[in-house]
Amino acid sequence: MASAQETASLLARMIRKSLWVVVSTAEVPSAQMEPHAPEHLHYMNDLETRGLVWASGPFVVPGELVGDGLTIFNVPEETDVHRLMKEEPLTKRGMRTYTVRRWELREGRMAIDLYLSQSKFGLG
Repeated sequence: MASAQETASLLARMIRKSLWVVVSTAEVPSAQMEPHAPEHLHYMNDLETRGLVWASGPFVVPGELVGDGLTIFNVPEETDVHRLMKEEPLTKRGMRTYTVRRWELREGRMAIDLYLSQSKFGLG
């Protein structure tokens, strides 16, 4: 049986990065949100450029361009998440609702392969 000391030792080596996970839920059909998709994407791309979004994207449903989604924010406080989500175009129009949960990044692997001579990259 594992001890609390062993658990603490394992956790001590981990990155333990605190982030905020937002699950957005569609309140209207995809077709109703689609005309606003460019505005949504511009907004999210701006947040990414500013370093506020760590990862974001839709849950894949065949035949739906816009629907439920998940966003991981890299901001200090939950109030920051709510401020940013209230300005998100689909949420602002009442087309989506959302929930927020604090999340701690502990395990995982990220790899980026750069092929400089070919101006190509790959995610592993």
